[in-house]
Amino acid sequence: MTQALYLIFTEAGFAEAKTAVMEEKALLWINPDVLDDTELKELNNAQITVKILDDWVKPGDEKATLTIINQIEKNIKNVSILVEYL
Repeated sequence: MTQALYLIFTEAGFAEAKTAVMEEKALLWINPDVLDDTELKELNNAQITVKILDDWVKPGDEKATLTIINQIEKNIKNVSILVEYL
């Protein structure tokens, strides 16, 4: 079974993807400082796995985005990656 993973860089991107993430019980990889404590708690209560990226990635940085995608594909099997592009 394939699981969805959302790679999000901005607050606007999270706002747009939030409903889908919650409905799909998707994995969420997101830039630091995008989510506040209330949002993190809400996602945790919904059993959404959240990974805060180690370093802040500039939205639109294709090289950094590809590096993250490669890391995801290397470590997570059967995943469909949806990336916030600006």
